[in-house]
Amino acid sequence: MFSMNTVFRSRILSFFCLSFSVSSASLCWDSEVAFAETYEFSEPIKDSRTFTVDSNIKVEGQLETAIKSGKARSLKLDVEGKLQYLERRLPGTGRDAESLRSLRYYESATAKIDVQGQKTFARGRDKHRMIVAEGTAEGLALHSPTGPLMPSELELLNSPGDSLPVIALLPQSDVEVGEVWTPDRWVLQSLTGLEAVLKSELTCKLESVEADVAQISFQGKIEGATVGAQTEISITGMLQFQRQENFISHLEMEQTEKRSVGSVSPGMKVTAKVKWDRTLTKTPGPLTDEVLETIPLETKPEARFLSFEPPWDVRLLLPRDWYVFHQTGQVAVLRLLDKGSLIAQVNISKIPSVKPGSHTSEEQFQQDIRTSLGKKLVNILKAENLSPEDGRYIHRVTVAGKSNEVPVQWIYYLCTAPTGKQISFVFTVDQKLVDQLANRDADIVLSLEFLEAKAAPVQAGPADASERK
Repeated sequence: MFSMNTVFRSRILSFFCLSFSVSSASLCWDSEVAFAETYEFSEPIKDSRTFTVDSNIKVEGQLETAIKSGKARSLKLDVEGKLQYLERRLPGTGRDAESLRSLRYYESATAKIDVQGQKTFARGRDKHRMIVAEGTAEGLALHSPTGPLMPSELELLNSPGDSLPVIALLPQSDVEVGEVWTPDRWVLQSLTGLEAVLKSELTCKLESVEADVAQISFQGKIEGATVGAQTEISITGMLQFQRQENFISHLEMEQTEKRSVGSVSPGMKVTAKVKWDRTLTKTPGPLTDEVLETIPLETKPEARFLSFEPPWDVRLLLPRDWYVFHQTGQVAVLRLLDKGSLIAQVNISKIPSVKPGSHTSEEQFQQDIRTSLGKKLVNILKAENLSPEDGRYIHRVTVAGKSNEVPVQWIYYLCTAPTGKQISFVFTVDQKLVDQLANRDADIVLSLEFLEAKAAPVQAGPADASERK
């Protein structure tokens, strides 16, 4: 027979057990209520849709140029760029950055450039409206399937916050509002155009989801080098993602860059503000399935060569490790960089023409070399003729010498067209770097093409002006 205390303790125990069960159920219910909703954000890898991208770029800051005293001269820089293009995805060639490829048709590409009051205007050429954009381990690469771009065209089309690598900011798994993720290391490199990376950090955050629009913020810092110059870049930005149709529709990004004076580029302290809108189009326009099928999966190295056209009716094809350092009406100076290090320099000049079918004599050319170098010359190592099949005459002279007591090798070229027009090349390379130059000097020279003289532009007179009114 149970005592009252036993019954009381049994009831108390039953009460606590019941309370525990109710509390447990409540906890389970509360946890279900509090469980945050997660969202997926991705664009289809095999996306056949066509987008229109309208981009505006504003750059302000200072350029810094080195002068003989070792001090830098600051020049105020102000750039306003506008890009409008259609874009469709192409099959990727690999993973990560190499999975991002697209074909574009530029409806317009312009920039107003003001350097310390000197204003210029840049515009893309009509024959290069079609552009292939490709992700690579070193960043985004652009080339035209219709022919080599000019260096100025490539500079015009390259923009921070490009619409293709921005896709890689999206999370690789479902996230909830307020969650932060870290994209792969290569993403920031592609967004900023930095060629070699020492340190990099980039984070993204889902700020909000309202109806079908999600807001994602991002910020990052990257240090390394571009065109051989030490560079520090920081970015902040925001993008909008359309959940119903699965694509990034809007981007705003601010990029601050500090770059030292390099071997081929001025230093800079600039801020670039990029803003673009991206919309779906009903028709592919020029980017038809048939056109996309003509784009090879693997891009040949020569497809990325640049066309350099100094003002003497000639054209050269340049691999992208050659950079235009300086140009006037009399001389063009190019420099070769290999992994950011300066390897060689070439001075290209127009020299007096001769009668069609003839050329400056080899004896005279070599005497001109001796006169030009003076005491710097040690001896002429080799003199030879190259034999292109198009009728050009090309004479090469390799010279050993010293410049400021440093052993140097000069390689001179005399190039004459059948018409008698002549161009000279002078390559300068440190003796220790001759093997790294290899035959890249000859490749540049053999790419030389003599063009027909361009007609002088017609100047509008008063009568012409009155007719336009």
